[in-house]
Amino acid sequence: MVNTALSDWVKQLSEVDMPIFSGTVANVTKALNSGKSSASDVANIILQDASLTSRVLKAVNTVHFNPTKHSISTVSRAVMVMGFEQIKVLTLSMALIDNLQAGEQRTQLIQEMAFAFHAATQAREFAKHLKRNDAEDIFIATLLSRLGYMAFWAFADKESQVLLNDLQKGNESTQAELKVLGFRIVDLTKALCHDWALGDLLNDYLNNQLSEKNTQLISLAIDVAESAQHGWNEAELELVAIQASSICELSIEKAKNLVLLNVNKAKELTILYGSEQISRAIQLPDYLDEHHEKTDVPDVNNHNKKLEADFDYLMKVSQEMVQALEDIPLPSINIMLEMTLEGLIRGLAMDRAIFMILNEAKTDLICKSVLGEQTEYLKQRLTITLDKNPAFSQCVEQRHAVFLSVDEAGQLSKQIQTTLGNPPHLLMPVVVKNKVIGIFMADRHQTQREISQQEFIAFQQFCQQTNMGISFLAIQG
Repeated sequence: MVNTALSDWVKQLSEVDMPIFSGTVANVTKALNSGKSSASDVANIILQDASLTSRVLKAVNTVHFNPTKHSISTVSRAVMVMGFEQIKVLTLSMALIDNLQAGEQRTQLIQEMAFAFHAATQAREFAKHLKRNDAEDIFIATLLSRLGYMAFWAFADKESQVLLNDLQKGNESTQAELKVLGFRIVDLTKALCHDWALGDLLNDYLNNQLSEKNTQLISLAIDVAESAQHGWNEAELELVAIQASSICELSIEKAKNLVLLNVNKAKELTILYGSEQISRAIQLPDYLDEHHEKTDVPDVNNHNKKLEADFDYLMKVSQEMVQALEDIPLPSINIMLEMTLEGLIRGLAMDRAIFMILNEAKTDLICKSVLGEQTEYLKQRLTITLDKNPAFSQCVEQRHAVFLSVDEAGQLSKQIQTTLGNPPHLLMPVVVKNKVIGIFMADRHQTQREISQQEFIAFQQFCQQTNMGISFLAIQG
């Protein structure tokens, strides 16, 4: 039997209150779970949100995520350095905080989010201590196991005060929820997990189907977070330390130290994720000195929605490419191509940047990677037949850049004009070991802004550096 009240809540959250978060979760999860995903697929999801892009880059340039202190200026590079799983945690954590900013019961919401982030951090650190390879997934499952509660306190109106009054009177929470809402809030979490495809691990946990080891880790983490909310009396701390010592195979004293170290880590991370309020709400025991200061987060300007080229930023990306070529192991050619597309979007303020690969017969260019607008549309539809599109043919055969102006639209077939829209378009051949393997294309189709000759020159120089970089990688094998 369908619970109408529950269905109404899920619909309201999905379509009105949290559509950006649910979309980000679905897109990131889908991209990371696909064996065919690349850094550009993940980067493109993040780049769709200007605030998220800026804050991800701020975070990845902190000592916590980037102990080498080498500057990271592109999301593609961040994915390469940090790995898909860490970027997934960072993105979803920031998206969650972004989408839960308001609510009549602000104090209750902050407490709930502090509880969720604290428990998630404890769970991940316990998993890391045990050398588990699914630590980041355990973090996400623990964090989102409280999603229904966080969403309720953020978006409920009069119901929130009625439920709060019942809870403050000492009424049992499940009964109070059923009385006020007509459903349990944990059932809201289950419904959101299903509809938003939040992952098998979370689904198994919510439905009591998770492995015993993972269940123990998450349950221990939740017990620790509850102890913190109760004020960390010594008896409770001793109890969770005993539990942790058993699960993590440590002495009680070392287990206690691990738990308290994890509290500080949770406080630091929530600042990096974007909320000092949540960080302050995660409590350390009163008798401990709290050596916790605001985490130093360097300022990384948001270039995502800039309407003017930023040549300084483009230079940073160029330097980052050179640095990447000194890494061990070396980056893949795909990473260099993806960093190039991101540099064109965020440094030259293009609306879209495309890499097209030349087929074996050297007759067609096939869309391989896209950043910016129309990503999926172009990946599915953009194939350019060279003998019908002289501008692209000229770029490939003569191996030089082309500035295709509005007046030169006739050099494109009607089909490609329909697919790409009207010029101007910038074209640059991608050359590896003296052979053309494809083309970079960039334009401002969406905003219809002009492209200057200076920007065209910068486009050529930047793409030429990529050519040198991928030729070096090809030689290295």
